[in-house]
Amino acid sequence: MKKQLLLIILFGTFFCFRASAQDQGGGWDKRTNVYGVETRTNAFEVGAEYLLPGGGDFGNVYKNGFGGALRYRFGVAQYKSLLVSAGYNTFKGEVALPGNNAPVNVRANFIPIKVGMKFGLSDYVYLAGEVGTTIGLGVKGIDDVNLFVRDSYQIKGALFNFAPSFGILIPSKNKNYLDLSIRYEGMSVNRDFNFFTGIRAAYGFNIAR
Repeated sequence: MKKQLLLIILFGTFFCFRASAQDQGGGWDKRTNVYGVETRTNAFEVGAEYLLPGGGDFGNVYKNGFGGALRYRFGVAQYKSLLVSAGYNTFKGEVALPGNNAPVNVRANFIPIKVGMKFGLSDYVYLAGEVGTTIGLGVKGIDDVNLFVRDSYQIKGALFNFAPSFGILIPSKNKNYLDLSIRYEGMSVNRDFNFFTGIRAAYGFNIAR
């Protein structure tokens, strides 16, 4: 996975420099070509995510996950944008039954809702920070677990979340762009913070103002 992530970053960086070189030739209007951080345009992003739980109780149960999210970017100043997003995440894992340690397949589902800021380091590289609420929809398959430990695995209700991220933007047609990013997200579960890494690929549709 580390090698795949490195290839994604190198691949995206290559296209960013290539696009930047094309810009120098005068093919783009410099007032409107700053993808993702431009001051006079907004964008609507549609993305898919691969999720890798970290350590702790959450990471011991859930091994991977997938998600999707819609995000609206509102440009407020040069290299600064407001972010509003909502998505759906699902994690797959196993819980061992007490006594015989027989594995039970479980699935936890969440709806994350976040707001944040994006800060451009250049036209095509950015940092972002988001906070919000994750709605736990419960854990499917948990009913097959012993009643005495079932509640400790159940996840429902509103959870606090926060997520710093790093991303690169690859220009596309009509001032749209491909957004590749990685984030480290934390959410409060049963009074403890649980963390996971999200690898996101999204397509941004430029909305002129």
